[in-house]
Amino acid sequence: MNKCLLKLILVGSVIVFAEPLSLQDAMQKAKQKNPQLVASKTHVEKAEAQKTSARSLFMPKLSITGKVTKIDDDITIDLRDMRTAILGSNYASTYTSVYALASQQYAAYGEEGALKAQTAAKTAATQGQQALASELPEDKFRVKVQDDVFFNATATLVWPIFTGGKIYSAYKASTENVEAEKAAYDLVENSVMMEVCTRYFTVHLAEELLALRAEAYNTIQAHVEQAKKLEEGGQISRAERLRAEVAFVEAETEKGNAERDLSLARLALANTLGESDTALTTTTSIEPKELSESLDSYKKRAVENYPGMKQLEQAKKRSERAVTAARGDFFPTIALFGKKELYTKDLTILEPEWAVGVVAEWNIFHGGETAGKVAEAKATQHEVLSLQNQAVQNISLLVEKRYREYEHAKGRIESLKKTEELAKESLEDQQKAFNAGMGTSLDVVDAQLSLERLRIAMLKANFDATMALAGLLETCGQVEKIQDYLESGK
Repeated sequence: MNKCLLKLILVGSVIVFAEPLSLQDAMQKAKQKNPQLVASKTHVEKAEAQKTSARSLFMPKLSITGKVTKIDDDITIDLRDMRTAILGSNYASTYTSVYALASQQYAAYGEEGALKAQTAAKTAATQGQQALASELPEDKFRVKVQDDVFFNATATLVWPIFTGGKIYSAYKASTENVEAEKAAYDLVENSVMMEVCTRYFTVHLAEELLALRAEAYNTIQAHVEQAKKLEEGGQISRAERLRAEVAFVEAETEKGNAERDLSLARLALANTLGESDTALTTTTSIEPKELSESLDSYKKRAVENYPGMKQLEQAKKRSERAVTAARGDFFPTIALFGKKELYTKDLTILEPEWAVGVVAEWNIFHGGETAGKVAEAKATQHEVLSLQNQAVQNISLLVEKRYREYEHAKGRIESLKKTEELAKESLEDQQKAFNAGMGTSLDVVDAQLSLERLRIAMLKANFDATMALAGLLETCGQVEKIQDYLESGK
């Protein structure tokens, strides 16, 4: 029976309605439903919202405030002393004027005339003072400035026009933070895609192993039937027939284990894809090709494209912005401001209805706090540079490790292919000898098991090569291209 057809029949017997799934389809499902990716995407959205918030720092701030206030008593200005002074001054000036005129008029009367002049001046001054007092009532000289309950409604605008670069640095830092979160998302996506590859090809390996175990089961079952016929004909002993049946029981056990392994592998894959349905079967085969690029080419690509390196690059830029922002405290802050009273009824005579101006604030000394912030920001900058250099070395080492693992697995595959051909010939010879009554059941079973072990080793070598290739592409930030590599090696 054709091996591929046998595989499909056996896999279908485990889960009747298994959904065919290519590696590319699995990756697309994971992008849409994987919980890690969904959570990481919200971080990008949060960073973009923070960028919008940082952009608003360039704009003026307009606010409206309203309040009602109750104080212990009305606020008044008492001007009655001024009224008294005005009346006194009027009395004195009137008295002086009238006395001067009356003295001239009564000059001929001597002392009696002087007394008449004084009496006339007093009378005129008193009458004038009383007349003026009636025109200047006392309550007019008690001015209420503020009631004990009053209301305020004010519109205020403040627009910073110079902050020593702090606003600009904050905006650029928020922009770089968006890029950093995107790089973090790419890193998570890269990791999830690697997990998809691992679990997808684990399912594929489990399907292949199940097909292989089933093939061995069927072969040994046929051998047992043949052994029974030969025993009945007296060509082999009972012990040889029993040996064949023991091998059949072992094959049956291995087949059951393979079915359970496949079920668990499908469950793990469905979990990564964010699916509840575990009825999945793979359609992308494992056929590693020769790599068309050199080791140095992969190293260069990894340094350029690995999302972790992009994260560090953004961290480097943010650390530079942090230094600029910390230095901004050395400079003054200058802002335009404007104020408009929206409710003027309760304003006092000392308060304007509107005002505009410029305000400047310069913290000349605050105990070395700014210098400390600058030093801290520079230390962070040096730390990021060190991490970046170390990451380049680690990435290069990881690329070389996975590249060599792939080459080693490819070498194992070539070696196993040659050995498999010999094992097939050996099994055919042993079966012919057994059927002719010249061989033993043990020889056939050993040859069958030897071929089965070689085929399992071949499957695992193919799996190891594919995983090494996926790991290599993950380090280069291109794990999604693995299907192209499996098809063409590019």
